[in-house]
Amino acid sequence: MYETLSGYRITTGKLPAGEAGVRKTVAMMAQLARAGALRREVRETAIEVVRNAGAAPHDSRGELAALFAFVRDRVRFTGDIAGVETLQAPDYTLRVMAGDCDDRAVLLVAMARSIGLAARLNFRVIGANPRQPGKFSHVYVVANVKGKEIALDPTYSSSRLGWQHPSPSRIGDYPA
Repeated sequence: MYETLSGYRITTGKLPAGEAGVRKTVAMMAQLARAGALRREVRETAIEVVRNAGAAPHDSRGELAALFAFVRDRVRFTGDIAGVETLQAPDYTLRVMAGDCDDRAVLLVAMARSIGLAARLNFRVIGANPRQPGKFSHVYVVANVKGKEIALDPTYSSSRLGWQHPSPSRIGDYPA
């Protein structure tokens, strides 16, 4: 089912259970990030962010750090609709300046791609809820810059570039 809301398309459906549902969700996130990287609002915001941060041109790590800090500090963490897995397009997330971990990860990837960052980007899905060991419950971005892996988890205001959950019960990496 498709519905247009202020220029945004809403798709509803049922995700498969288990691993198939995770793969489908991450594939949808990757599609949203690819499309979002082409959006004028996303590119303009990314350029403004790296410029204001003073990141040097061709400094992939510096530009990633600037984009990471922007998403961590400026995009409010807001949970999904109760009982509904919700994935937002990056330009929508920028418009409302809010989203959960998957929305913020999609935005970060889209912004990085929109300015041509030389980094391989993955979504890392982890089991972080001790009450549900082995079940995926969180996602963030991992960038590979010149052979060095850098975790980008903007979910918590205390997160720093490179920080990762210390003991996830499960980890899965998926191409962004």
